[in-house]
Parts: sequence; structure tokens; C-alpha cells
Amino acid sequence: MNLNRCLTSMVLWSSISASIAMATPPYMWYATHSVENYVGNGCGVLSGYHNLANSHEEADGFNTAIVNPVRSNLIVGRMFRYNRRDADATRARWLGDQAEINYVDFLFYSGHGTGFGPTLGCNATYTTDCRTDFRFRGIGYLKWVQASACLWFEAPQYANGVSEFSRWNASFAGVHTVQGHRAVSYEGSNPAAMSEEFWNRWVNLGESIYSAWRNAQISCVYENGAHPGLQPATMGANGTFATETYASAGDAAAPYGATWLGWATVGTPEYPPLP
Repeated sequence: MNLNRCLTSMVLWSSISASIAMATPPYMWYATHSVENYVGNGCGVLSGYHNLANSHEEADGFNTAIVNPVRSNLIVGRMFRYNRRDADATRARWLGDQAEINYVDFLFYSGHGTGFGPTLGCNATYTTDCRTDFRFRGIGYLKWVQASACLWFEAPQYANGVSEFSRWNASFAGVHTVQGHRAVSYEGSNPAAMSEEFWNRWVNLGESIYSAWRNAQISCVYENGAHPGLQPATMGANGTFATETYASAGDAAAPYGATWLGWATVGTPEYPPLP
């Protein structure tokens, strides 16, 4: 593992089902946003957001895992709709009900993060806040958000005293669930491994989407002797994970407002010092 980067375990929003058939969408458009060049996106040396090395490789690995017929052979229709990198991963593409991200089924993000969402950069073109900016799905199709980033669901004492619900509740405008981390995360030497493990568990082995996410973290991070700082976490709507059965391509949306947050601790969480 490359421990110089506060980033890469994935985050994912979705619903959960027991059977393989029900756990797999009949088709899926997806998009990736990945940021490595933080200096180019307005961050100075003292900003705390250094350039990253493998964000783009993680986005590519996410795509590779989806198109690999061994990993995701039950998804009939797949389209890599947007591949936004560095300067193209702007706040405007995330902003509001009609944001570009809302017109795919699955969004994957790799880059720096905080308790208030992704850190795309350090000026008005890139800075975001999950309390005011995001309406995941909104007027669109978005069902899952997965972020390879630090601290999205960190405890209130590390997020200016603001609770997880208060930070993220407004974002649930139809998305099913969001998965991420409550602690710092790090990139590995094989950026595709985590996605491959996740997709195989969710699609082929029929695990719930949350279990697939958590177990992929355990398999690819902890069991391989890497840094034990991650805390895989999932926020879902309706107070439950098991909300969707994919009876049709137009399955019903979750309502505004997340009402439940679940997380699992593995290893020893590592948080940044209080200011």
C-alpha cells in the first residue's frame, strides 16, 4: 500500500438484496470522476491537498471490473458514460437536481475527501459541500455513489460537530445508498483489485451491496497486511438497506432524506488531529 495518500477506498450508495438476480441491475450507465492534479485544480502547497498518484487508475479499474464478464456477467447493458478527470471533475457536474452525475446509474469517485464530501479542488470551480450542493438522483437516474476517499462519514467531533445525518441527509433525492469510510483511507498497489473484489461479491456471489463493499475492504486491505485505518460505512434511505428488488429498469426512487447510518469497524480507526 502507498501510505502517502489520504484516499482510496471506495464509497457506494445502493440497496441490498439476498439473491443474485435481485441484487443485479438489468442495465447500468456509469461515470467516474477522478482527481490527481490538485495543484492544477487550485490547491497550493499549504492547502493540505497534495497531488495523488493512482486516482485515474482506480477509475479505470472500476470500469475494467464492470466490463469483465467474469466479474459482472449478470449486467446485460453497460455503458461508461462519463470519465471526468482532474480539471473536468468540476463542482458544476455535481451541483443540484439536474447535475450531470444524476444521469447515470452509478457514480464512482476517486480523490481526496472530507466529512463534507469530495474534494475536487481548492477554488470555487471545484469546492463542494454535501449539505448544500448534492441532490443525488434529483431529476435523473442515479442509484449508487461509490467514493474512494477519506472521511465522508467521520464522527461529528471531526466534522465541526455536525452529525452524519445533518451533513448528508439533503443529498438523498432518490439515490438508494452511499458507501464510504469514517476514517482515512489509502491507495493500494493494485488499483483494480478492490473493484474486482467488490463486483464479484455483489454481482456473482449475490452478497448485499454493503457486505460486498465491506468484505472487499477486508480482503484487499486488512488481510494483505496494509494500514488498518479504514472504516467501511454505508448510508441508506428508508432506514434499511433492503429497499430495491430491481423488478424493472425503472425501479422506484428512495425519498428525500436519509434515515439510517450503519458502519462496521475493522482494525484501529485513524482520524486526523482536532484543529
